[in-house]
Amino acid sequence: MTETIDRAYPHGKRVAPLYTEAPDQQPGFRSNPWWVMVQEHAVEKEFAANDWALERLNHGTSGLLFYLYDHQYLPRILRDIDLRYIQLGLVVEGSGPEVMEALLHHAHNEILPLDQIHGFINIDPVEIAARTGRWDESKMYDLGELSRLAPPQFKYMCVNANFYGACGASAATQLGLALAHLDFYLDAFGEVGLEQYWLALSAGTHMFEEMAKIRAMRLLWGRLLETYGLPQVHLDIYAETGIQEQSALDVETNLLRAASAAFGAITGGADALQIRPYTAVLGANDAEAERLALNQHFLFAYESFLDRVEDPAAGSYFIETLTQELCESAWEIAQEVREMGGIITALKSNWIQDKIWTEASEAAPSEYLGVNKFPAVNGFPQGFKPAAPASRAAHQKKFAECAIEPLKAVRWAAALEEEHGKKA
Repeated sequence: MTETIDRAYPHGKRVAPLYTEAPDQQPGFRSNPWWVMVQEHAVEKEFAANDWALERLNHGTSGLLFYLYDHQYLPRILRDIDLRYIQLGLVVEGSGPEVMEALLHHAHNEILPLDQIHGFINIDPVEIAARTGRWDESKMYDLGELSRLAPPQFKYMCVNANFYGACGASAATQLGLALAHLDFYLDAFGEVGLEQYWLALSAGTHMFEEMAKIRAMRLLWGRLLETYGLPQVHLDIYAETGIQEQSALDVETNLLRAASAAFGAITGGADALQIRPYTAVLGANDAEAERLALNQHFLFAYESFLDRVEDPAAGSYFIETLTQELCESAWEIAQEVREMGGIITALKSNWIQDKIWTEASEAAPSEYLGVNKFPAVNGFPQGFKPAAPASRAAHQKKFAECAIEPLKAVRWAAALEEEHGKKA
């Protein structure tokens, strides 16, 4: 192939091409050209949650994600919602099996065929340990119960690798820990629930890296299944833009950050995507911001026609090469975690925490658009008070009683906003 693409000019100088062959191995893509447009809601009052859901559906969303604290609310939350035409996501703080039983009871009352209910339930014992510092092995039994209860199209084997990204992990580290995460569950459950796995990744603003990251995850999943001698099955990947990229000053600039992150996730092949509202950093629901977030989906789908292309990043030597590089780095990290005894052991030894804290410190930007370049004329929004990020020592002291040091989410603009607040 090289002899056909190299060129020799009349003076005899040979010139290498600006491109070469792409790697032979292709990562695959999502199941359909289109992606599920997800919006989330933390349930406080069940009837208010139902009103919110119906409004979002009327505006065109195709995925609803609820943060639940009580399974009894579920029938009220889902009133007048036809589950056959949306993807339902449930983040559960309590008992996952009880929530699933409530969903099944609701489906029975509504005469809904179980094989037509699509969605996922979020119960991830490893992520809970990384987030809270407490490893609760009984949550593994919840996953076993869900294997018995979950409808065939409802994903319950959850890996929240997006949390590592929210804490400042690099793309390679996020993938490596995601792989170690998956390895832990495959080692525990084998082929049980193999088709019910789903994985969450954070979507950052480095567009090309995000494309490669999602593509690399599919290759790594295939390689992991091959290692276990298991059949190749599609891995559903859910991506979300996070508040770690958001600024509280000139919050409208967050629309641009979210657009870059979303484009990378879509072209990389995410099956579902949540674009967080540009005001999410303020911690309040904003109907206008939610509408604009959904409109960003529409711009990519119906004006940019990204929902009509099978794999828009395929064939790009740059993207394919970056994908392979991320695969190699991530696989090395996953192997290192396996050698030290698995992801829970790595968390207990602080190996993961040390790695992510180091990467987050090195990645922290010295300048951040909307904070120090073009500061808001009126300062911070009403009610928002910038606070300096806690040091590692202060964080460890706060959670000294925990068996595992909890990972700490970061927001890149926080330190610069704190400086801005001192000057104001």
